[in-house]
Amino acid sequence: MKRKSVDQLPTSATDGREPIEAAATAGTEAQMDTSGLVTLQRGVRRSRSVTDQVVEAVFTMLRSGRFRAGDRLPGEWALVEQLGVGRSAVREALRELAALGAVEVQPGRGTYVRSLRADLLVRPDLLGPELDRALIWEFLEVRQIVEPEAAALAALRGTDLDLGRLAYDIDCLAQAVNVGYRPPEDLGFHLDTVRATHNTALTRLAGAIVSFYQRDEALPSDRDVREHLAILDAIRKRDPESAREAMRAHLNSELALRGMEENPA
Repeated sequence: MKRKSVDQLPTSATDGREPIEAAATAGTEAQMDTSGLVTLQRGVRRSRSVTDQVVEAVFTMLRSGRFRAGDRLPGEWALVEQLGVGRSAVREALRELAALGAVEVQPGRGTYVRSLRADLLVRPDLLGPELDRALIWEFLEVRQIVEPEAAALAALRGTDLDLGRLAYDIDCLAQAVNVGYRPPEDLGFHLDTVRATHNTALTRLAGAIVSFYQRDEALPSDRDVREHLAILDAIRKRDPESAREAMRAHLNSELALRGMEENPA
C-alpha cells in the first residue's frame, strides 16, 4: 500500500497548519485509543513544540500498560498519520526518547520499548506552568537530599576524566555568563557530578530530577561559577565532606535566590 505523503495528511480546522502544530497553540492532551495509538484532545493551554507533543504522546502509550519492554512500537508512518505531524517531528521525538533510554531505534526494524521505568515515563519538564513554583521547590528539596551526597561520593570515586568534564562544564558556564545566556553545561555540571559517583541508579534518578530545570529561564551568574568551582575544588582534593557542604551551599543559594526558603505550596 502506498504511504501518504505529509502534504496529503488531513489538516481540517487548523488554518493550514498540521493538526498537532495548531494544537501546540490551543493546548492538547494525549489519549489512548483502542488500537494502541494516541489521539490528541483539546485541554489545558500549554506552550509546547511539536516534538514535545509527540514525545508526550508516546509516553502516554508507554504508560497505558499496553506495551512491555521489548515490544515494537507503531512505525513512524503510523504515528505521522495518527498524530497529523511531519515525519521529521516523529523522528526527532524518537531520537529524544532513545536518548532518555525509553526506546531503542533499530534501523530497518523499527522502534522498540527499552524501559518502562517510572523515572523515564514522568516528564516534569512537560507539566503545566501553574504548577511550576511548587514543583521547583519540591525538586530543589529532592536535589538537596541527593546531590550533596553525590558530590561526596564523586570526591571518593571520580576519575581524571570525570574531573575534566566538570572543569569543561565550568569553563562553558563562565563564558555563557559573560554573554548572558544559559548553557546546557550549567545543568550538565550537576549531572556530571552525579555521573562521577559511578552509580547507575543514582545517575538515572538525578537525570529525571534535573530534566525539570531544562525549562527554567533563570540566567546563571558569576555566583554560580564560583560555587561550581568550590564544588570541583573539593572533589579534586578528594574531600567528601567539603564537597558535600559546597553542593549544599550552592543549592541553598538557589532557594534563596528564588525567595523559596520555605515550601510555597
